[in-house]
Amino acid sequence: MKPIFRVVSIVLALLFLTGAAFAWTDVLTHENVLANPSLKTASGFLMTGLMFLGIGLRGWLPRKRRTDEITPARRQKSPSNGE
Repeated sequence: MKPIFRVVSIVLALLFLTGAAFAWTDVLTHENVLANPSLKTASGFLMTGLMFLGIGLRGWLPRKRRTDEITPARRQKSPSNGE
């Protein structure tokens, strides 16, 4: 993934998560939280922000690459190399 996509997705994630924080504080100040129509908007901002965050953080943890190549030192030590 190109760095520009990663940066843009993290910026959008922060924008949506900030909006979700403000929307959720508004939802939680009302009496009946579950019947509040702005609950869907707050949840939408939260889920969109989490999806952008997942896209932005994707691939940051290094993966161990599996190599099928056997090094010459291992080739000499292995008993099943056909000799």
